[in-house]
Amino acid sequence: MNHFSVKTLLLVAALAAMILPANAKPKIASGSNCNSNWVNNAGAMACFIQGEEETRAGAKHPHYVACAGGDIFCCKDDDNGNQDCVAQAKSKLPSRAVLLNAVRAAQRARLKQ
Repeated sequence: MNHFSVKTLLLVAALAAMILPANAKPKIASGSNCNSNWVNNAGAMACFIQGEEETRAGAKHPHYVACAGGDIFCCKDDDNGNQDCVAQAKSKLPSRAVLLNAVRAAQRARLKQ
């Protein structure tokens, strides 16, 4: 290939990359953005338990706790990699029963692996 052909090929590839739609939106929230304070949020703890139960049941896209900008979310991905998140309202500490259920759910999920 000559110099002109290579430049043309690169230009066409760059234009195609800009025109073609992306398959998934970038994820806004991530579990790696969370600190340990999310366990003090009853909504986030309920989300965690729900995700553990869904994982144990074999759900393709279980719920998970994620954070962004200091806010805590309960999220679920779809088949296209899009993220659907619901903010968790600040609330009092979860009850002892909720914490025990979370520990049990995590243990069951680990045993299943």
